[in-house]
Amino acid sequence: MGTLKATADAVLNKAVSGAQIVPGVVAMATNRSANIYEGHAGVRALGNSQPMTADTVMCIFSCTKAVTGAAAMQLVEEGKIKLSDPAKAYVPAIADIKVLDGFDSHGAPKLRVPKGDVTVEHLLTHTAGFGYDFFNPDVLKYNRATNTPGIISSSKDALTKSVLLFDPGQEWEYGTNIDWVGQVVEAVRGKKLGAVMQQ
Repeated sequence: MGTLKATADAVLNKAVSGAQIVPGVVAMATNRSANIYEGHAGVRALGNSQPMTADTVMCIFSCTKAVTGAAAMQLVEEGKIKLSDPAKAYVPAIADIKVLDGFDSHGAPKLRVPKGDVTVEHLLTHTAGFGYDFFNPDVLKYNRATNTPGIISSSKDALTKSVLLFDPGQEWEYGTNIDWVGQVVEAVRGKKLGAVMQQ
């Protein structure tokens, strides 16, 4: 245990010192029974002397995708869902989302019905057609034209009023796919995703 701590601490300290540094880092490693390592180094922001701590609050954004995916795969292992299942079987609102087929001369979105259903597998592999407004200019333009909130709003409307960029299963686009997976997990488990993760 002492070797792990010394080695990990050295890695963290290297990250916050030298020519190319980050302000601060926190790292933890766990096994089934407990945290086997907790460490932190540096400060909360460049030019700030407030130290980084093990409980510093920070945005982790896409780090939750792996845990949400694992929660979904537990449902697959338990036989409660199949990867080939249409997502609308669990979250009916996804069936109402249309494919964006460009914009007219006035900037209004042109929408059409998708050629197939979004499946659980499409969501897990980012091939459902969903994007992010901060990565894809068409999603941003659509959101602005339709007054749809971006995903950073953490609102249900950011999902249910969104748009597909292509027919499900036809391409790959990093987007709100795993947010929809979380909705599937909630529907099947009958509890909020945070409670599922805690359990």
